[in-house]
Amino acid sequence: MKNLGPGNNFKKLQDQYISKFIKSAQESEDMMERGNLINILSPGRVNIIGEHTDYNQGLSITAAINKYIFITGYKNGLDSVEVYSKYLDDSGKFSLNNITFDKSKHWINYIKGIVNEYIQRGYKISGFNMIMDSNLPIGAGISSSASLEVGVAKFIKELFKLNVSDKEIVNLSNSAENNFVGVSCGFMDQFSVTHGKKDYVIFLNFKDLSYEYIPFSPGNDLILIINSREERNLANTEYNKRRKECNDAVRLISGLIKGRDINSLSDISPELLLGVKDKLPEKIFKRARHVVTENKRVLLAKECLLKGDIEKLGSILYESHESLKNDYEVSTDKLDYLVQELSKINGVYGARLMGAGFGGSVISIVKKEIVGEIIDKAGTGFLRTFNNNPDFIECLPSDGTMRVNI
Repeated sequence: MKNLGPGNNFKKLQDQYISKFIKSAQESEDMMERGNLINILSPGRVNIIGEHTDYNQGLSITAAINKYIFITGYKNGLDSVEVYSKYLDDSGKFSLNNITFDKSKHWINYIKGIVNEYIQRGYKISGFNMIMDSNLPIGAGISSSASLEVGVAKFIKELFKLNVSDKEIVNLSNSAENNFVGVSCGFMDQFSVTHGKKDYVIFLNFKDLSYEYIPFSPGNDLILIINSREERNLANTEYNKRRKECNDAVRLISGLIKGRDINSLSDISPELLLGVKDKLPEKIFKRARHVVTENKRVLLAKECLLKGDIEKLGSILYESHESLKNDYEVSTDKLDYLVQELSKINGVYGARLMGAGFGGSVISIVKKEIVGEIIDKAGTGFLRTFNNNPDFIECLPSDGTMRVNI
């Protein structure tokens, strides 16, 4: 699928793409011609800085982006749900009276999880038919799962005219992924997808989900995502293990520091952590050090954005990658290669792995004019080294999940 790059004609291209989504969805099933469709556009997200801080009650700077999952559908008058994904060319069906985990069709579990959350929370819903399409890559670290979850949650809210706040959409989407899909993720992805704002990034505090919009209109620069196409399934990686290691660190450190209320790694300063270094297992110390220093990097990055200092922001991205690579140990050879090659190119401000790691994508902030050079140098070298072509995705901050009328 064509990636929509930023530029003066972005809004026009975006509208054309939404129209294309709806037209192809309507053509996929005759019953769609009845009208009364609910159309939802749900963005992906990038995390500028603040990785693995969400479940540690820390800080991040994140944004929804102009790459989307599109959902359209209608009530079917039955007690079952039918879904067709044009992106995957696959379909599924399940009864509202028997919502169970599907081991053979993993993608539909995100939809089942959302439906199950609504039912468990006492909302009255009936069956529906739904068609989805996407230009948001799966497994690239730009939150296709959260985009789908929030999109389906918004779709159901609009379809059945439910009184559901954005806060509850974030909570039930997160609960669906944690409790039904089985991935112990924090709130960052669902929050960003829900609360995104065009030309802004979100400074987010996970202790209380308080947030602040910070202007970010890159001008002659842009966010360039490089998808290594090294897919990872968070439920089958060491993601959950990292989360446990952080909990172990909190337990050990709180036992060592008396008279301090330590509930998360974000309650610990770099100085305090250094003071107990010799009393912690090396691996636990390194995991904690990443989170503690990452929170500090988020605060520095916020200052850079407010001052418009993109060069300094870029250096912070490189520092974050080194921490993710060495202390949190979630990088891979492919991600390290891309960051290293980007660092050699003039006009690249900074880069780091993005998302949980173990594969996926690198985020970079670059000058628009050098995108071709990046594709030529980093892309060619990557192909030669790993026998695989990465995907290059230009993007800008976008509004959050929304209902669209075309």
